[in-house]
Amino acid sequence: MENTISLLDISSSPWLRVLEYVRSKCNEFGAAFLDAVGFEGVQDGYAQLTVPDTFRATWLDSHYGDLFRKAFSAVLGSEFVDYTIRLLAPSAAVPEMKLPTPAVARPVAKPKARNVAANDLKLYPRFTFENFVEGSCNSTALKACRTVSENPGDPSLNPLFIYGASGLGKTHLLQSIAADLVAKKPEMRVTYCHAADFFRDYTAIYKNRSESRALQEKFEQRYMRCDCLLLDDIQWIEQGVKTLEKLFALVAHLRSHGKQVVITCDRHPSSFCSGEASSPNHKSAIPHISKTFLAQLESCVAVGLDEPDMTTRLNLIERKSVHVPFVDRDREEICRFLSVQPRSNVRDIEGLINWLYAMHTLNGVELDFACVKRLMGENKSGGVASAPTIRSIADTVAFQFNVDFLALASKRQDAAASVPRKVAMLLCREYTSESLVCIGDAFNRDYATVIAALKSLKVQMEKDGALKRRVDDIRYMLEA
Repeated sequence: MENTISLLDISSSPWLRVLEYVRSKCNEFGAAFLDAVGFEGVQDGYAQLTVPDTFRATWLDSHYGDLFRKAFSAVLGSEFVDYTIRLLAPSAAVPEMKLPTPAVARPVAKPKARNVAANDLKLYPRFTFENFVEGSCNSTALKACRTVSENPGDPSLNPLFIYGASGLGKTHLLQSIAADLVAKKPEMRVTYCHAADFFRDYTAIYKNRSESRALQEKFEQRYMRCDCLLLDDIQWIEQGVKTLEKLFALVAHLRSHGKQVVITCDRHPSSFCSGEASSPNHKSAIPHISKTFLAQLESCVAVGLDEPDMTTRLNLIERKSVHVPFVDRDREEICRFLSVQPRSNVRDIEGLINWLYAMHTLNGVELDFACVKRLMGENKSGGVASAPTIRSIADTVAFQFNVDFLALASKRQDAAASVPRKVAMLLCREYTSESLVCIGDAFNRDYATVIAALKSLKVQMEKDGALKRRVDDIRYMLEA
């Protein structure tokens, strides 16, 4: 029958050989991850893979894509083109057959008590998934945390290790998981704490001999019997060899019982040194770490947070400056101007917004675009900044247009080189006192060519709003 679906004969399928090859190249987590990947056959040269959610699709593409392509090419030969990924739709629930039954008096069930431990969680109300600003710098980590909160204890994401510099949102994500679990799964025992609190609770057992039994019971109740452990900033465990050993045993215990563990740190697990090393790879509060715990960390699913890119900075500034009384007609321009200059973390952005609000409150200034530019100029650290030069402008333009500096001075006439060259000439004209002849010499062009290029760019910017916006962004960068 044409409309029937024939089952895939796994025993004779090339999928087994592909899967065997990919598994041989993976660690323990990879092997668990591959259990969720399915195979539906090959159509028109494309191997059709399936995964249950978007996070696994993204992770497969970024971490195992090359392995799958290599394996399928070896097994299928020239027939193989590439693979595709299809998200599996959730299975529909089988409808329950309702039969008439005689009414029977039943005792009223008491409502399930809310997790008492949830009241002990010290969470910031604003640290939720809804308030987290997503961008290319943090999207993978956000998706991983959402997946954990939806399906805690999933072996493919347990333990989850979130790493990144201070102020990038690790604590926000950790507390978002806690808040989501408390709201949607109130029966779960969730433990969220800073690593310093874990260190204090564990060492207190041995420091207070008279209360050691009670403290031991309290420690086990909080950490050993929880359903989800969220441990923040493990790099702050100082002089804690025994504490690290206890943490290793705790993580192993929770993981073996299907309990979720999420850990945050200021760097990737591979940056740790084993106990035999004389010094760590770089400055850290943890001087060394046991080989057993290091091996367990390196088998975690590690997702990172990077510095916010310009788009993420713009979204952050727009959201966090809602309460700041920027002049309405200039609000969009002000937010864009403030987002151009790179800022290393979210706290820097919050500090900037709070400072502008303070300038308005204390001095009564009207926060229009001209005023914000003036205030930003006055707020520069290190005195007066040096004026832009032809070379610094050319470097900035080349970076923003993703071309090599040498291309600007080359004979290339394609748009990828000619447009940024014109932009660099224009900005050199605006921000330096050099003559057009000197500007032309810097780009291997004569005086007449520079004049023609400036006129041509002006016409292009009048017709192309995106190009004009790009030039304005570079202006903001040079001014900021």
